[in-house]
Amino acid sequence: MNFLILGAGGIGSYFGTRLIKAGHNVTFVARGKHLEALQQNKLKLQHPEFEFFDNVSSHSIEEIKKMKTSLFDAILITTKSTSTKILSDDLFNWLGNTKKHPYIISLQNGVDNEEILAKKLNDEYIIAGLTRKIGAHIVRPAVVTATGNAETILGPISKTKYNELFLEEIKNIFNNAQIPTILSENINLELWKKLIINNGVNAICALLREETGVIMHNPKLSKIVYGLMNETAKAAMNKNIKISQKDVEEMYALISKFDSIKPSMLVDVEHNRELELDEICGVVIQNLEEQSLDAPYTKTISTLLEYTYSKVR
Repeated sequence: MNFLILGAGGIGSYFGTRLIKAGHNVTFVARGKHLEALQQNKLKLQHPEFEFFDNVSSHSIEEIKKMKTSLFDAILITTKSTSTKILSDDLFNWLGNTKKHPYIISLQNGVDNEEILAKKLNDEYIIAGLTRKIGAHIVRPAVVTATGNAETILGPISKTKYNELFLEEIKNIFNNAQIPTILSENINLELWKKLIINNGVNAICALLREETGVIMHNPKLSKIVYGLMNETAKAAMNKNIKISQKDVEEMYALISKFDSIKPSMLVDVEHNRELELDEICGVVIQNLEEQSLDAPYTKTISTLLEYTYSKVR
């Protein structure tokens, strides 16, 4: 299969190199020094169970928009959710005039990306997804480190017999590429369950400049994480998504037992990059406020992070 990966960061590079090793054609979209390094050197990815060091096809988004859409079967979006609106405009300008275009799979943080994409593109070709139990980051241009198995869940936002067939095919492709993948009949529930983890640890790790293991093994800090997770579950009710206390406890146990990692927001702080505060914490706060509920844990952590980060940038 021919894949286009929008966002050759940690997650995009991990998926892309796994797919290349499995015999598929992969084109990466990157920018800045990372793009220059990919075009001039080999991509190096290091994982405890997997290594990749080879030349890859890489382009800017401007170059991609000059190519025929028929060159690709599937587009994986692994960019930050802060870029989804702009990216949806780019994709509309490239794909909008074609009756049939590649399936678009979002593997981004947050719960609103697919809705944003669907405002511009045919929702029958948009696949919602998430990947967890994975930590992957660019350590320097064209060099990526990763850990975890990238457990992935996919589902359509508008089910048709055609995208169901595509999902079965992509599930098999991912699994054969050593990316454990399952399909969900309720992908929105799964997206919110991942948000429980993201809201639970992303901002607090970035605020304290600590990995998840440090936070989760501290009795007082881990209680704050549990409070953040519970607020996320309550926020989901505003979208008629019921997340049980058992679900919260399962997500809490998952991050407690998983290898200590640097969440994406901590890595962004370390590299002075834009934070996904609105897309992670802001979503929780807004959906609680619409139910006339407060979000004391999320408001406090996100406000402190926003304030301290703006002071050092």
